[in-house]
Amino acid sequence: MTVDMSSGLPDERDYILAECPDIPLWSENLLFALYDPAADVSMWLHLGTVPGKWTMWEDRVLVMLPGHEGALSLRGYHHTAPERRPAGPGLEFRQQEPWRRWHVSFDGVGLHTPEDEMLAGVARDGEGQPFAVDLDVTCVTPAWDARTAIALESGAGDMTEQKWASDHYEQLIRATGTVTLESGTVPFTGYGWRDHSRGPRHSSALDGWGGHIILGCVYPDSGRAWGFSRYYKHDGQITLEGGYVFVDGTFSHAKVVTSPRLLELRYDAETMPVALEWSGGRLEVELQCDRALWTGMRRSLAVGRDLSGDGLMYVLNHGRADWDGETGYFYSERSDRLNALAPEPYVAS
Repeated sequence: MTVDMSSGLPDERDYILAECPDIPLWSENLLFALYDPAADVSMWLHLGTVPGKWTMWEDRVLVMLPGHEGALSLRGYHHTAPERRPAGPGLEFRQQEPWRRWHVSFDGVGLHTPEDEMLAGVARDGEGQPFAVDLDVTCVTPAWDARTAIALESGAGDMTEQKWASDHYEQLIRATGTVTLESGTVPFTGYGWRDHSRGPRHSSALDGWGGHIILGCVYPDSGRAWGFSRYYKHDGQITLEGGYVFVDGTFSHAKVVTSPRLLELRYDAETMPVALEWSGGRLEVELQCDRALWTGMRRSLAVGRDLSGDGLMYVLNHGRADWDGETGYFYSERSDRLNALAPEPYVAS
C-alpha cells in the first residue's frame, strides 16, 4: 500500500520559498533532530533565515556526545547563494523527494561543554571539537499539519495565535550514514523528528510564553509511530495542540490526554508518561529518557543550566518507550518557566 506522506499537502509546502514575501520578519526554518542509541550520539540540526535578512541563513547545531562527554554547540551565519539553500556556513539540507527523502550534511567545529559544566551553569567559551555528519534521511510518517488543529475535535488552538510562524508541519524520520567526532568516524542509524516552519518570527515570541512540549516516537519493527505538539501561554491557555498515531499505514489524528511538562531539571533516569486517544483506541506509555541536553531559552539556546529570572529552560531528550512489548525511540523537546510555572495547561472554552 502506498502511503500519502504529504497528508494531502501540495509539494510546494515542502520546498523553501525562492523569494521573500513582502511581510515583515518573514523567516523559513527547518529542523532535523536525531538519536542513535548504539552510537549514543544525538543531534539537533536547525537551519533558518534571519528575520528581516532573507539571504542570511543561520546554522544552529546542538550535539549530545557519547556517554558523559558533554555537548557541542555552534551558531553561524552566512549569506547563502540561492543554489545552496537551504544551507548556512556548514549545514546543508538537500531535498531528494518531497515529503519522503532528504540528505543532511554538516562539517564544522562546535564549542565543547563538559557535562559537569552544563549541569552547573551556562556554557562559557572554550575548547572547540570537530563534528561532521553525512546522513540520508527517510520520512516514516505522513506530515502533521499544525493548521489542522483548529478544525479538529482532537486539536486545540490555531497557528494564527503563534508569533514564531504562520505555517508549520512535522514528520518522524529515520537516518543512516556517518558521524565524525574528535575520536573518529562512526556509523549512524537513528530515529527522530523533522519540521518546517515559515512565516513572521517576531522578537517578541517569548512575551507571554508559558511553555511547550513536542514528542514523537518511532517503532522500527512494526512501523508504528505517534507524536504530538502542545504550546501554551503563561496563564496556561493552550494556543496550539494536536496529536497523531500511525498504525498499519493509517495516519489518525489523536487527542492529547497526558503530556509530560518540564517542571524541573532532571538529567538521569527521568520517566515521562504519555497518553493519546483516537478513533482506533488509546495509547498509554512510559518514556525512559536516555539522554538530556539543557539550554537557556532566553540565551539563544546556550548550553547549560540558566535559572536566572523566570528560569525559562529549553530541554531536549531522547530515549525509549515500549508499546505492547515493542520498543520505540523518541525525541522530546520541552520548555517551561521553572521559576514562574504556568498553571496546568487548559483549552479555552
